[in-house]
Amino acid sequence: MSQMKNFGFTLAEVLITLGIIGIVAAITLPSLMVQNRERENATKLKKVYSTATQAYTRVVTERGTPEFWNLKGKDDPDGAETLKNLIEPYFKVTPESIQGTVFVNTNTMLLDKSAGPNLSTLQSLSSFNVVDGMALGFIVEDKDCKAVFGESTALKNVCATMIVDVNGSTRPNMFGFDIFKFYITKFGLQPYGTQADETYPFDTACNNGGTGYGCTAWVIFRGNMDYNHCKDLSWTGKSRCKGLNNLKYNNSGL
Repeated sequence: MSQMKNFGFTLAEVLITLGIIGIVAAITLPSLMVQNRERENATKLKKVYSTATQAYTRVVTERGTPEFWNLKGKDDPDGAETLKNLIEPYFKVTPESIQGTVFVNTNTMLLDKSAGPNLSTLQSLSSFNVVDGMALGFIVEDKDCKAVFGESTALKNVCATMIVDVNGSTRPNMFGFDIFKFYITKFGLQPYGTQADETYPFDTACNNGGTGYGCTAWVIFRGNMDYNHCKDLSWTGKSRCKGLNNLKYNNSGL
């Protein structure tokens, strides 16, 4: 009667297998984490855009268009405070905001990894925190809503800028990743970086690095942040990176 042979793995084989699994995980996990954070940030940005648009509509119904909101003048802190006070009631703000201690975390980064503005030192900015971790800030561009940033009717009638940090003080505080800009115009909210935006167009202020100011419209309307991973996207052409899940990301600082 023949004896049954026992098959198994040697310790060396197990260790080699675990080592391979560890290497694969080390390569793929950072990429997956970055993609997940991008999806979360895009979802939060769309949410705040919807809420802010509703708030704008309500204020216009009650007070008229923004040239009647007493915005004072360009970069005027009192005008920014007035704007904040008009929008704030339509959000659930934190107790710190009510007490006057607000957002704005310290230093920021631009999309090209260079240093951005320190929002906490901008005297022209008035801001508040939202209970879900977001933060909103406002800067007056023109009290009469005649500032020009592009070729569309809305972008020829800009009143102010709204800055949104979708995760508050959580890093990386980078424009185009977790901080985004909107125009407040006489005709509604417009995300920075639309096809009509001549001041911060997507091609130069997002897709090829730069400030990251021109990324907002892309995230709102395309629903992704693939401009972080390939540089040949366009409004009229390619809208996603090919083989994105196989890319090796440089997620330093994220």
